Amino acid sequence: MLRGAEFNQMTGGHSSIANRDQSATQPVLVLRPSIRALISVICVMAICFVYLSLIALGRIEMSRPTSGVGEGLFAILFLVIIVFAVIKARQLDFTKPIMVIGPDGITGQKVPKLIPWSMIERVDIPQTGRAGLIYLTVRKDADPEVLEHLRKRWPLERTVAIPHRWVPGFSSSEVKDIVNRYFASSRPG
Repeated sequence: MLRGAEFNQMTGGHSSIANRDQSATQPVLVLRPSIRALISVICVMAICFVYLSLIALGRIEMSRPTSGVGEGLFAILFLVIIVFAVIKARQLDFTKPIMVIGPDGITGQKVPKLIPWSMIERVDIPQTGRAGLIYLTVRKDADPEVLEHLRKRWPLERTVAIPHRWVPGFSSSEVKDIVNRYFASSRPG
């Protein structure tokens, strides 16, 4: 876990909470990109692409005769997905965290600057079993630069999505509790 001052150093912002209590240890969630997972997914998709291409070209015979058109279309679909994944991966900086969630707020590669918890209007945690994201809605009167960036980036205007599963060192319920605690502490008493 990082201390508030270390979070402040990592994000480059000024910490009001860290300045008040330098010794308090508060959990900071650091979401890092996994190059190993990315390469694994791309390799599996490449194998599927090659296999479907060989079926479509007639190099591999199926137990039932096929025209190869369907397999060819699926091969093209896999190729498009592989190219899309590679292009998106090139936009990420694998040396920096994707997102850092700490006592001061949220920052990351896809957020122009630190979004303080006081700027968050609402936290929504879907209760369905498969929902893997926490949605944070930024207030309408927030920093115009942040609002403009969010309008361009995410489909839901003024909303930042945070994954709560697969955060190293934390369970899904711990991530939810930490986010709720930070949000609640930023509310006026």
